[in-house]
Amino acid sequence: MKHALVLFGILAAIALAAPSLVVLGYFLLIVPGLILTIAPTMFVYLVATSIIRRTLPIDSSVAATVVAFLIAVLGGCLVMQPFRMRAIANYQTAQQPDVMPDQQIQLTGNVRIEMPSRKLGPACDALCLAALDSPQVDSVTIACIDSQHSSCNQEAGFQLVDANPDSRPGIFPNDPGQIVRHYRPLAKAQVGKKFTSATKAVEAEWALRLCGPQRIRSVVPVDAGSADWTLRIESRRDRDSRFRRVTMTDSDGVVHLRLSYQRQSVPASMFYLGFRCNFSTSMLSSASFGLGRQKLQSGDPTLDPETSWLESIEFSLPTCDLNNIAKLRDQALLVINDPSASEAQLELTRRFLDLFFFDSKEPDHGLIAQIVADKRVTNLDQPLQNLFSKQKTPAAMRDAFAERIVMTHTSTELRYRLAECLAAMPEGTFANPTATHWKIWNTPELRQQTGPFVSRIADAGPQQALPVLLSMLEDVTKIPHWRDRRAMVHGIREAFVQLGPQANTAVQPVTKLFLQRPSPILSNSGDANDWRFTLTRMGVPIEDLPMFPSHSQSTIDRIHRNVADKVRRYEKAQLAPDEA
Repeated sequence: MKHALVLFGILAAIALAAPSLVVLGYFLLIVPGLILTIAPTMFVYLVATSIIRRTLPIDSSVAATVVAFLIAVLGGCLVMQPFRMRAIANYQTAQQPDVMPDQQIQLTGNVRIEMPSRKLGPACDALCLAALDSPQVDSVTIACIDSQHSSCNQEAGFQLVDANPDSRPGIFPNDPGQIVRHYRPLAKAQVGKKFTSATKAVEAEWALRLCGPQRIRSVVPVDAGSADWTLRIESRRDRDSRFRRVTMTDSDGVVHLRLSYQRQSVPASMFYLGFRCNFSTSMLSSASFGLGRQKLQSGDPTLDPETSWLESIEFSLPTCDLNNIAKLRDQALLVINDPSASEAQLELTRRFLDLFFFDSKEPDHGLIAQIVADKRVTNLDQPLQNLFSKQKTPAAMRDAFAERIVMTHTSTELRYRLAECLAAMPEGTFANPTATHWKIWNTPELRQQTGPFVSRIADAGPQQALPVLLSMLEDVTKIPHWRDRRAMVHGIREAFVQLGPQANTAVQPVTKLFLQRPSPILSNSGDANDWRFTLTRMGVPIEDLPMFPSHSQSTIDRIHRNVADKVRRYEKAQLAPDEA
């Protein structure tokens, strides 16, 4: 008994201290993993057996051990029952019988959709549109319900109305194309690449409708007691439970639809320490021991509340006609070339950009550039965020992005994003910069907000670039916080790297700022080494690079080697494209 206690005590300590070793044990012929998994539980029962055995009036040590072990196991069962029964009672309390309508429900009057709180708040989405587009529906109220903090509940009302095409724009829904994902018949019919095209077609159709003869307007939300139909979507998830439910009731509170899925982990009927592990991207992300649990489950695990609701109601099915995409493109082209286009018509151009998610094709780049460069089109932060990746921005955007940067209504975040895209264009793209490009480089506020694009002034050559770069260096010293000047400093440095020996006249002011304390052009040793590499590119011999008084000779030698290696890698990378 003593030896078993010591053995399992050691194994339990190893398993509890380093749970990842249990996973490793399963990979080593399984048996080591099994032993480490049961070790903590066995140790607990052995300790209990040892204690109980000492109190038993049995002379035989073997018999006393067996009886004590059985009592320990029985005790392990009894001690779990109160916790188990309480958890099962909570599980059963949440259960309600499923209800299915005999035929599809026809929505009328005011519809209220209650759902869990979400990041975007009570916005009109695909579900809202499905209800709004029903001919007998007057309004739809979206309510975001916080089950834990009722004070955080939010709601908004929407109405689909006929309108003059020239009237002001209304509210535009979020991701109307998601109806294809939520409605199973559509999802099954649109597989693979057709699915993406179908969602775009639905979004294009709604754009044409809402910029044409119809508008979604905001109305006073309808409370639960006044709604003709109430849809309630519930969804909760934590480590030990999953709960989803969709309920549809009429104005009298009669339930016409109710479907639920519930899964709950409850304490096991007998005490043991269970092992849990989670994997992320084929790697172990967490491993731990916990109280043994049993999973209880009811309902369909694949239940999707939105899908179930759509399949139970009558609504106008979107056509998913790909011609709508072409129609939207044609309308956007007409509008952007019409100097008298109304605000609602200009909204079409923004909706056209919304169709793209890093998947635009070259034939569309000309129209996209026109839209981006037109100052009448505002609020393009989100469409441009998803239009092109930084490294794959087409050259057609060279001038358009610059025009968008200098517009007064462009946000600081968008300016920086566009500057990153421009900076990633091939070397030489800005060899003949426009007046707009020079405006960015010469305006202190703009060049501070578009730091990455500062580097591309090097394309214009040393004669034009150096005076501006030196002016920028002077401006940098006037910006108090490193976080505000960092991007601009990096852009200046990249420009000097590209200019190379042609920027030799700037070596002295750069060295002066480098050695200044505190230096305005660096914040750590990494920045210092990057500037040493830059000075080397500008023609400073490695042995003449600026060093700090605190550097030892060995540190200086190491820095020299690192800079030399970086120069060799840079030159090799520059030769590679030419050889290709």
